[in-house]
Amino acid sequence: MKKILVVEDNLLLSMINKKYLQLMGHSVVAAVTNGKAAIEAVKQHAPDLILMDIRIEGDIDGIETMMEISKFSDVPAIYITGNSGDDYRSRAAKTNMIAFCAKPIHLEELQKIIINFRK
Repeated sequence: MKKILVVEDNLLLSMINKKYLQLMGHSVVAAVTNGKAAIEAVKQHAPDLILMDIRIEGDIDGIETMMEISKFSDVPAIYITGNSGDDYRSRAAKTNMIAFCAKPIHLEELQKIIINFRK
């Protein structure tokens, strides 16, 4: 069982992703909607993995949020985005990324990524 932080500003998608993770037997330590809250949640909960949307509420996007988190934690991210352009992918690749997925992610796809991830 992994401790996972969900960063998603769409309430419905956040609830679906949280449910998927719980169905797989993981613990969702927090579900937040912006970079500042994500940074604080990592400090507070020390998750094993982050499910990160790229376009989130606030001044910084999900990739910038991961760059800030990497200053104090090596927690990896699975990016889930509606913006799968090369510029986003190349920026995300500079962070501790284990996967880059288009929305909506399906349970089976998420499960395969997490099973193949070892920490």
